[in-house]
Amino acid sequence: MTFFALVFLKFIIGFIIVICYFNLSGKTQISQMSPIDLIGNFILGGIIGGVIYSDTIPMYTYVLVLIIGTFLMHLLNKVAKKFEIFRSFTLGDPITIIKNGQLMIDTINNKQNKIDMINLLSILHSRGIGSIQEINYAQVEPNGQLTIIEQNQNEPSIVLILRGEIQRLPLELFDTDNQFIAHLLENNKLELKEVFIAEYYSKMIIITLNDGKKVTVPVTLKPKDQS
Repeated sequence: MTFFALVFLKFIIGFIIVICYFNLSGKTQISQMSPIDLIGNFILGGIIGGVIYSDTIPMYTYVLVLIIGTFLMHLLNKVAKKFEIFRSFTLGDPITIIKNGQLMIDTINNKQNKIDMINLLSILHSRGIGSIQEINYAQVEPNGQLTIIEQNQNEPSIVLILRGEIQRLPLELFDTDNQFIAHLLENNKLELKEVFIAEYYSKMIIITLNDGKKVTVPVTLKPKDQS
C-alpha cells in the first residue's frame, strides 16, 4: 500500500470512529458537547495527527488507541451524569449574575467566574434588551450560554433532585437542607429513589417520578441571603 493510500485510510478510520461516537452519544451539534467532549476532541485529534503520517505504528494499534480514547470520553460523561460533585468539577455550575433586578456584584467581581460585563451587555443588546434594568434574573449556564428572565417573568427552575440524588447547589442557594427534602418526600409518601427529577419553580416543587407521574407541592423556599 502506498504512503498516501495509507494516510487516507487512517484518516477515514479515525473520522468514522469519532463520528460513530458522537452519533451513539446523541451529540451531533457543537452546542451539545460538554467540556469533556471538547478536551477529548483535542486528544483524539492529536492521536490522529500524530499517527496518520507515521508508518511505524501498526494499524491495529492506531484503531485500538482511538477506541480507548472514545470509550474514556463516554465513561467520563457517564460519571459526570451520575455524580453531582464530579459534574460540578468538570462541567461547572450555573452562575447567577442578576437576581430580583439587582446585580450580584460579589459574584461578578469574583475572578474565578470570569464575568465580562462588556460581553454581557453586548448579548443583552443583541437580544433587544436596552438595559440591565429590564432584567429580573440572569444566569450564565455551564455551557456559557446566558439565560435571561425579564421583569414580571418567573425565574428559571432549580433542580433539587436528579435521578434519586439530592443536588448540592440548591442547598447553597436556599435556607434548606437534606432533612427538609427528606421530610417533603415522606409527607407525600415518596422515596428518594423513586424521583427522576424534582424542580423548584414558581413557588412550587414539581416532582417527576421514574414512571412519569408528577407530584406538585406548593412551597416557598427562602434564599439564604434573606434569612
